Amino acid sequence: MIARVVIVVALAFVVAGAAPASGATALMPDLGMAKLSTVRLDTTTMPGHRLLRYTAVMVNIGAGRLEVRGTRPDTSSQMTVKQRIYNTGGGHTDRATSIAMQYAGDGHEHWHSLDMEGGTLAHVDSGGTVSALAKHGFCFFDNVKYRLTLPGAPATAHYVPGNSCAFGNPDALNVMMGLSVGWGDEYSASTNFQWIDITALPNGRYRLTATADPGHLVRESSYANNAAWATIRISGTSVTVLRYGPGA
Repeated sequence: MIARVVIVVALAFVVAGAAPASGATALMPDLGMAKLSTVRLDTTTMPGHRLLRYTAVMVNIGAGRLEVRGTRPDTSSQMTVKQRIYNTGGGHTDRATSIAMQYAGDGHEHWHSLDMEGGTLAHVDSGGTVSALAKHGFCFFDNVKYRLTLPGAPATAHYVPGNSCAFGNPDALNVMMGLSVGWGDEYSASTNFQWIDITALPNGRYRLTATADPGHLVRESSYANNAAWATIRISGTSVTVLRYGPGA
């Protein structure tokens, strides 16, 4: 009977994963957006349409890395995605998320976490949202050095294409992607679907806002600083930036 109890306890520990050390503090990520850049109009990608393009960089200025891991038992199943949160004791905990992962979808040969970034356009005078970013899939990893003076920021990229997003493997059963402290993930204005369709909008002043994790799909130390913005003026086939808001 005693041996059976010991076995049950041991199995429970294995299922739970690495437990945090006593007194350990969770090292939470804190996502934000760098200052927006390269705001321009595109009338050639979709003839007859006006596409507002811009460069967005999601950054992590928190105490700990952002890391999500998708798993599935076979290639016919959907990924179950958990966020791995590390702690000061050297351990980690895994928590369930509602992130949906899918392969490609926009011509990129890798896995995406859906809606980890968002973009909206609102009329300055009315304040109502009039259009939104066409892109929904994001493979994020360390590709921009943003603020490496932060405690815990690695000098070199930790999350890279070689260990992130399962590049070229639509049959992957395990997918990891992440963003280190002090690093950012860039989506340039030229990226496919990195646009807001403004074809039907009248000329005028608008507020362009890019937001990291708009649906709060992952746990962060703060959601208050997730967005960056720019006030723009649209006139025919041209756009002028009137003011940039600050980055994270």
